[in-house]
Amino acid sequence: MIKISKGLNFLFIFTDQQRRDHLSCYNDNMVLKTPNIDEIAKNGIRFTNFYCNNPICMPNRSTIFTGQYPSFHGVTTNGRNLPQGTRTFLDVLLESGEYHTASFGKIHLNYFGAPSGKFKSPTVSQEFAHPKQYGDLTNYSPYFGLEEIKLVSGHGTLCGHPDYMNWVKRKMDEDDSLRKPLRIRLSDTIGAMQAKLNLCINTNQSHVNIQVLKHNVPEELYSTTFVKENTIEFLERFASGHYDKPNFFAFCSFPDPHHPYSPPGKYFDMYKPEDIILPSSFNDNHENSSKFNKTHFNELLRSEGTEKNIFPTPKNLTEMEAKRVLAASYGTEKMMDDAIGEITESLEKLGLAENTVIIYTTDHADLGGEHRFFFKGPFLYQGLIKIPLIIKVPGGIQNKVCSSLTSSIDLPETILELAGFPIPDSMQGKSMDPLLKDPQQEINEDVMIEMDDDHNDQKIRTIISDAWRLSVFKEHGELFNLKKDPDEMNNLWNDNTYLEVKTELLLRLTRREISKEKDPVIRDCGF
Repeated sequence: MIKISKGLNFLFIFTDQQRRDHLSCYNDNMVLKTPNIDEIAKNGIRFTNFYCNNPICMPNRSTIFTGQYPSFHGVTTNGRNLPQGTRTFLDVLLESGEYHTASFGKIHLNYFGAPSGKFKSPTVSQEFAHPKQYGDLTNYSPYFGLEEIKLVSGHGTLCGHPDYMNWVKRKMDEDDSLRKPLRIRLSDTIGAMQAKLNLCINTNQSHVNIQVLKHNVPEELYSTTFVKENTIEFLERFASGHYDKPNFFAFCSFPDPHHPYSPPGKYFDMYKPEDIILPSSFNDNHENSSKFNKTHFNELLRSEGTEKNIFPTPKNLTEMEAKRVLAASYGTEKMMDDAIGEITESLEKLGLAENTVIIYTTDHADLGGEHRFFFKGPFLYQGLIKIPLIIKVPGGIQNKVCSSLTSSIDLPETILELAGFPIPDSMQGKSMDPLLKDPQQEINEDVMIEMDDDHNDQKIRTIISDAWRLSVFKEHGELFNLKKDPDEMNNLWNDNTYLEVKTELLLRLTRREISKEKDPVIRDCGF
């Protein structure tokens, strides 16, 4: 049994679009080694059957904050703000008066891109990445239960936000040599500085068609360093007694390894494409796929993260191109692991580790070459939806593996129960606390994934059991035996041999859908 003391702190380490098999604690055959993340797993519990509830950034991040499914909290795809006033688990911690709540890095509960022209009333936001929109930042405080935030929005070199740019300026003021590779002058405005950061791509060494970008942003100014330094500075302030609350909850949220793949400095060439092992399903010709996936494979439909002239068509993607993408992704992930090592070392040195829960996960994964696809989209393969989760509880079980079915929606209830607070009735997951006491227990018979893809006019619902994945699209379906066909090469949807299995899973999915309350969602944004 875990002996959980009162007054736990929480360090929630979060990445963006990371495959679990890119962590060496999940994959013994990895060229990339992640010793610092592995060390958290060694001192805690590694979950091997953990899923996102939506494979897109904003919907699943909103699910983690609210403990609700996307169809309930209303953020069903990117570009729809989580409405201001939505209660989150952080509101519970903040209102208790016992927790200082903070976030450093990417949050993405609000829209941060440039207006696309598709909507006449672009949403207001607290997270805009473009200088021309800085004047429109909403600056709500607290921000969904966070009373202290330092934001960076965007990915790779395409990052922005005043918090990030002011940090960049401070770093250059402290070390003038950092200006030189970017040709930034003392007289440059914030907008001019950001333009030079965003556009400093070395076109001779970049592979733009596969979103692998060599650039001149020094490691010292890269977003991973921004997250690391702000998190460590916060821990130092807390340990020094700067805050008037006894405990903290801190998000440490990296924008990587989301595309474009832009590892800075030494990390760009750290891994060689020829050393990369591709997923075993890379050469899938989609003969047994659904009609939708087969069409995408042949024609490259517009989808989340994949558009014509940005990435080769899956059908024509070569093995070396795929390996080059993965090698660049590994560079970003190695830099994050190094940063995480410095953060956890600071926890130890500052005397905070003995009562700090560490949670490590991501918002969703990346197709990563599976079935010749990259990025995300309405392709619900395991590589995209099954994600890493590691939880280390002070004084808790160490170096164990839990194979119980769990998902992102279970995290906020778990945090609140560990902190000693009641679970709000509005939450729709289950606390994982029983698994932290006994990893052999089970709390879910299955998990549900919702995906609304506006680009392809698809509304997809998926249910996962220990042995099966069933996904229902508008005009077709997918059924895979995860035990006998872990690479999901053989779609059994139209095989009447499995009619009984399909019927049972469809009934389960229907029960899950109708069991959710359907209150109307009132948005504060224009679409």
